[in-house]
Amino acid sequence: MDHKKKLTLFEAACVVAGLGFGGSVMAVPYLASLNGIVPVISIMIIAYLISILLHLMVVEVVLRDDSPQQLIEIFGKYLFIKSWWGNILMWVVFALIVVTFYALLAGYIIGSGELLVNILAIPLWTGKTMTYVVAAGVVFFGLKTIGLSEKYAIISIALVLVALSIGSFGKPFNQIPVFSGSLKTVLALYGMVMFCLSCLFSVPQAAEGLAWNKRLVSWSVLLGIGINLVFTIVVAFMVMLVSHPVTEFAIIGWGRAIGKWALILGSTFAFLALLTSYWSVSYALAVIFMERLNWGYRLAWLVATLPTFLMAISGFAGFLDFMRYAGGATAVLLAVLVPPALKRCRQKSDGREPVFSLGFWGGAAFRYIVIGGYLLGAIGSVLPLK
Repeated sequence: MDHKKKLTLFEAACVVAGLGFGGSVMAVPYLASLNGIVPVISIMIIAYLISILLHLMVVEVVLRDDSPQQLIEIFGKYLFIKSWWGNILMWVVFALIVVTFYALLAGYIIGSGELLVNILAIPLWTGKTMTYVVAAGVVFFGLKTIGLSEKYAIISIALVLVALSIGSFGKPFNQIPVFSGSLKTVLALYGMVMFCLSCLFSVPQAAEGLAWNKRLVSWSVLLGIGINLVFTIVVAFMVMLVSHPVTEFAIIGWGRAIGKWALILGSTFAFLALLTSYWSVSYALAVIFMERLNWGYRLAWLVATLPTFLMAISGFAGFLDFMRYAGGATAVLLAVLVPPALKRCRQKSDGREPVFSLGFWGGAAFRYIVIGGYLLGAIGSVLPLK
């Protein structure tokens, strides 16, 4: 295989983790603070199980093909027959994914730019510009550079998280109620956690980078989502324990509660988290442009990244709104299309055994569970909290 695209297991897992870990994890503590310990733990477990199931469905579909493709092309192959209406649906799905990804990427630039303002005391437009240069610059060099960058960013995030957690134990803890909130706040938290664990569009990238050993793809997905889950749990509970109050962008309140050093370190943590998401999402979007429009990589990269910068500097939406609405749109789209794609893929497999199969766990009952779970997450993502 092309060594410029060859990834190790950990690099592939970090590419997967990077797509989900970012703006969403910063919003989880605020939403978790509106609920109690029992709802938070229950939601984390349910969201993890449903998320794992859907991601492994994508792994099976991707590995049943000779070459990994982005989800939109998989949908075209198995769900939209070659007809005039099938072609229209393909382009509609393509447009929805592009708009959703643009919203996500603009949100990452906005959040990162605001963090750089806090760290460096620079104008906001300068922070957004610096973010774009660093974020889009890594993606310019392709999958291997992204994999290496994701690996070192995830390791750095883990070290910072350990330091912040140790620093938190020197402060008085808040009392977290066992039960609180309402059905609305529970659904809102569930929707955000589902979004935080959603890394579906990075699965084809993991498969591409692990083409030298396809049996590792499922393990990279499990490891990547596991990293996201651990980070999300630690951030949520540590912030709820020490932050006064829990802010919508969690690291700000957490850092202020511990001390100035923690605010700077926490802002660095959040900046790296947003960068990892930008790298994975923008690369996925660039490859979507390549496959759908037959563009070269450089042109696809430019169209995947430059509009997100222009959206970010226009300042037309807040950070949390970007995260919640984009997450809801993505959840609805994937929940409706991925399980049926798995069913059709199995029907067309001609009895061939894939490198990986969910077997019984990919049956009709579990496909319906996944669809229902993601639709609930979508509802939670768009519920007004105020």
